[in-house]
Order: sequence, then C-alpha cells, then structure tokens
Amino acid sequence: MPRALHTAVPALILCAGTAFASDETVTTSALLPQIDQYRIPVVVESGLVAAPAVSALERADLGHQVIFAGEVDVPGASAVRVIFDTAVIDANADSYIRITSQLDGHAQILRARNLAEWKYTSAYFNGDVVTVEILAVPGSQPAEVAISEVIAEFPQNPDRSICGTTDDRVLSNDNRSGRIWPIGCTAWLFDGRTNCLNTAGHCGPVGSDVIQFNVPLSSAGGTPQHPGPEDQYAVDPVSIQSNGGLGVGNDWATFGVFDNANTGLSPLAANGGLSYTLAAAAPAGGTNTIRITGFGSTTSPVSPTWYLVNKTHTGPYAGLFSGTNVTYTTDTTGGNSGSAVEDETLGLTIGVHTHAGCNSTGGANNGTAVQHADWQNALNNPLGICDFGLNFDFLSTPDSIDPDGGTTVSVNVTADDGVLLDGSSVVLNYDNGASTVQIPMTNTVGDTYVGTFTSGPCGNTGVYFVSADSQSSESFQTTTQQAPIADALVTFASYDFESNPGFTVADTAVSTGTWEIAIPRAEGRGDPLADYDGSGRCWVTDNGLSADVDGGPTVLTTNVIDLSASADPVVSYARWHDTNDPGVDNLTVQFSDNAGASWTTVETITATTGWVLASHRVSDHVALTSQFQVRWSVLDNPNGSVTESAVDAFKVIDVICGNACSFADCDASGALNVDDIDCFVAAYLAGDLAGADCDANGSLNVDDIDCFVAAYLAGCP
Repeated sequence: MPRALHTAVPALILCAGTAFASDETVTTSALLPQIDQYRIPVVVESGLVAAPAVSALERADLGHQVIFAGEVDVPGASAVRVIFDTAVIDANADSYIRITSQLDGHAQILRARNLAEWKYTSAYFNGDVVTVEILAVPGSQPAEVAISEVIAEFPQNPDRSICGTTDDRVLSNDNRSGRIWPIGCTAWLFDGRTNCLNTAGHCGPVGSDVIQFNVPLSSAGGTPQHPGPEDQYAVDPVSIQSNGGLGVGNDWATFGVFDNANTGLSPLAANGGLSYTLAAAAPAGGTNTIRITGFGSTTSPVSPTWYLVNKTHTGPYAGLFSGTNVTYTTDTTGGNSGSAVEDETLGLTIGVHTHAGCNSTGGANNGTAVQHADWQNALNNPLGICDFGLNFDFLSTPDSIDPDGGTTVSVNVTADDGVLLDGSSVVLNYDNGASTVQIPMTNTVGDTYVGTFTSGPCGNTGVYFVSADSQSSESFQTTTQQAPIADALVTFASYDFESNPGFTVADTAVSTGTWEIAIPRAEGRGDPLADYDGSGRCWVTDNGLSADVDGGPTVLTTNVIDLSASADPVVSYARWHDTNDPGVDNLTVQFSDNAGASWTTVETITATTGWVLASHRVSDHVALTSQFQVRWSVLDNPNGSVTESAVDAFKVIDVICGNACSFADCDASGALNVDDIDCFVAAYLAGDLAGADCDANGSLNVDDIDCFVAAYLAGCP
C-alpha cells in the first residue's frame, strides 16, 4: 500500500465554528476538503550526463540540448509532484530541468535558483505520467537527476456546508485569490504586495505547499485538476507568520511565495497588479454586502466539475462580535477557509473567512476581523520574500581583507515597486575587531555599489554588512558577512559537501536524526530551506519526511587535518540549529588536537535564526598539531522537542601576516638567497601547501611558481 502523506485530518483541521445571530448561538463545524495524497516510490536516475564539447561557433548554433529524458508513471493518479533526491545542474551555463505532463502538455522549467526555492520539488502536474528532462548547452558541466519517490493524488469525495437550502455560488475568474495545495484552502493577494498573501491560520501553509492561480475545472467525476506550472508558486517558509488557528475571531496567517519558475513573475505582476485592499477595521454593523470568493467544495446537484475551483457569492453583513469576529450570511464550504471577506459596499476587505455557521435554517458564517492586533503586527513586520523594500545581492565578496585597506566588495541594490532608494545612504558597515567604521559606497553603474575596506589589524576577522535607506527613511540591510584580515591565506580544508570528504558519524540511542549529506527537504519543521553555500547539499540531521533528532547524541566528526606547519589557522563553518527546547537540546561544537582522544568545547548553540557563519582561531582552543579534528554533536534526549541541525561550507584557512617577501623568504632567515629557492622547490615537490601555495588558492600549480618568482624579485624591505 502507498504511504499516506496528506489525508483528511479530522482532529487537526476540524474547525468548530460558532455563529452569532441575535441572541441565538449555534455550534457547528466546517471540515477542510479531503485531499488524498501518497508518497509513491519510483526510479528515475540519469547518472552524470553532459552535452558533448563543440566549438564556440557550433555552440551558438546548437543552443540547449536534451541530454537526459526519463519518465515518471503512477498508474491511476490524478496528479503527480516530483521530489528530487539529486538535482545537479550547471547554473553558470544556464542548464535546467524540464518536467512535462503527458496529459495536457503543461511544463515547468527549473533552474538552480528555482530548485532551491521549490525545495527540490516540482509543481503539481495533471495525469499519471510526467517526463523529466535535463537540458544543457554543449561544453557545460555534467548534470544529474535522481528521483526515488513522488507525491501522487488520487480521486476523492467532496464535503459540504452552505447557508440556506441551496448553494448559490457561481464560477469566478478573480485571480486575486489562489488555491493552497494540497490543504485545499484559499489565499489572497492584498495591498499591492508583489509576493505576499493572507489566509486562515488553520490552513497553514507550510513550506512544502504550493499556491495555484487560474485553477481549471475539476474532472467530470470531481477530481481536482491543476493549472500549468506558470500559475503555480512555491511558498517561502521564512515568510510564514500564523497563529495556527485559535478559534472564531482569532484565526489568521500571512505568508509569501517566490516568483514563478517559468515566467519569473510575482503573482501580483501575473495578475496585472490587482489585489484586495485591506480596511483599517471591520464596521460594527450595518447593511453592507459581503462577497466571499474562494475554492470551496461542492456536492450534488452542483456539478462535480466545480469542486475546489474558484467560486463566488454575496450576502448581507451580520456584524462584528467579540471584538474581532466578523459574521455574514454568504455561502461558503470547506476550501473557502482563508478567503477574503470583501465588503463590496466599502470596496475594502474587512477580514479573513475561517469558520462555518450557516445551515439550512439560519446562522451566519464567521471570520477574523482585519483589526486583529497580532495579525496587524505580522503585516507590519513582514518576513522573507514579504519583506517589502530594498533588496541586496552581493556580486563579489572577498576571501580575505587586506590589512592595509583597499579590498573591495560590490553589491546590487534594487527596490520593490513603490519604494525609492536613497542612493546616498548605501553604506559598508565594517568592524575590523578593533574599531567600527561606516564607509559610503560608490554607485558605479546601474544598481551596483562598490565599497572599499579601510585598514585593520592582520589576524582579526573582518565583519561587515551593507545598509541603505529608502527615500521615506525606512532602513534595510544585508545579512552579516565575514572574512579574515590577512596578507595571504593558505587553505588546509575547504568542503562544500557535495560528497563526503571523510567525515564520520557516530550515534548513541538515535531513532531518527542521524547526520547525513543531502539536499535539505525543507518540510517546515525547523529544517533549512536550502544549503548555505548554494552548492546543493549539506550535512543535515536526517532528511526524511517529518524526521528530526530523537534520542542521541548524533555526532559528526571531520577527517584528521594536519596543522603542524600552520601559523595562525582559522576554522569557519555555517551552522543551523532549530529547536523548540533551546538551552536543553543544544548543538555543541568541539576541537581536538589529538585525533579525538580528548575534546575542547568551542561553542554551545541553543538556537539560531537561519544559517549562521561561525569562525574560530584554532590556537585559542587547542594546540596546532598534525591531528586536528572538529565535531558537531546534537541530541534530543529525552525526546520532547523538534530539533534540527545542519552544517555546511567548512574551511580551515591559515591567516598569513607579514611583508611582501613572506613567501619568498622560505627559510625565514630575513634575507633572500638561493637557500629560499631550494626551500620553495622542496616544498612544491612535496605538495606542502604551507610552504608553496604562494597564491593561497588551496592547490599547487605554475601560478605558485610565478607568484614565488615575483615575490623573490621584489625583495624584502
């Protein structure tokens, strides 16, 4: 039997609704529509594939070629969504993955950025067969896809809850509202925000959900159909703010979606800029007309083709009760949860529909009023893709910062629609460990700004970020970046974890949550949306469905690294640690200078907000030996919380501080002579990075010889 992913959830998403009409109180319930989904095992493996190398002239003529095609077949499914175990494509050469429904020809294009945004899944495709292809230009890097399971949907039965004796809703093409899939609720665009929507708190969403617009009619038997991928949007988990649904008048959520993978458009842009306009507050009462538009379920005599498609109805406003409960006698059913409560008399949206209350003899449906204080606070403090304002995109970040100053960093600064950048406010904020300075950045061309670091103590870590203001004096900034302040660098280790460089994992009483290398699944339970460095994979604590650390500890340990010839090495790594029991279920980082015979604790992390890049000078904690190791340990023991950890972008770099002849003076005698040449040659032939990696790129080649000769000829001061 297939393993169920989402089915009807009568305990979690059964909404007990209370209708208020005069002095009469009627208790009823509104079920969300039942969506039957299963995870189905499949096998699609491309292996490493590449387009053949050709001349530049031939490449221009040939363009993208299909270098792999595979088929996913789930007999009897009404729709399929692909989950990638592996999806490696050459972003620099614009390689991409194309998925096509064999039923209706709808196709989705997924480039490297889109794969991360979609959390290495696809849109939903109608039918039971899809084709998965890799397209690349000749000469691009090899690509690979592997798929071991898909999400499949199978036909289901609808439910019903209506005001009065007949369902009076009519079909709607109002694309201000979209369908949350697979939960089946409604969400809606508001106030001209490009990527942000509102819905009910009990609707979620979670990071793996999809928002669909232009939803087609269901099949003749009532099986929901999906629009093309150009009308489906991936939810940004970072953007979600929700109270989870706390009852009538207290049920709200706001969240955002990424731009469409095919069109590059936000849902607002795709809808021609149309959205609902929020009122300041819902009126206390009156005779206004309320319109509810959304994706409710249906039963006979309504056509099954109308099941979970966009429908609308108007009815009278009943009033505002208990401070934030708006009521109205407008037809809704399961699936309308999350719809905008639109006051057509005012031309404004006064709340979000959340609970049933109507029946054949009376009552009223219920929603949460727009003036709900917590909802307003969330709207005024958006997160993730909803963080409306200035956007920053680093074009270059230095591996190291020159102690004498002069190192540059460049960033693109763009503004969302309706926001104007104050170009004079773009500043590089730099902390060199001894002082902090704000450095005005120069607009070089278009949206690009360049900043130049001032001098700082060699051996310190430079910490910096870019900030800027809008013309309306709102302030925005990038995440904090860092780089060592050094004359030169020697790299002893640099791992992006696309493969295991020799790390080991040891578990103690772990039922789930063991460390593994994977593309983060991002199920919305505290796990990362994507890896830190953009390569695709990182170390995570169990990438299985809804799996976190249970038991433990699970311990991840590096290979042994020889630092005996190093001068002042620094360890850096990106870490992620999310738990709802901070201070108890911690992530502990330790160093060893004797291959694990003993360990020194470097830091204990109770929780982080997203990825954090950490760095530590090795000599502050242990001796510099040939047996250096690092380990990360995490546990949830006794099991009582949701705990997720991840590690990425591991480096061990030696910070070199000295004059221009630091490499040329190989024997450290203070003078340059033939002994230094012999010393360099011996180090080069021995593969000694500390003695021969003159250009500090982590490998030895002719560039290091040229670098040494230049330093030798330059002499010592």
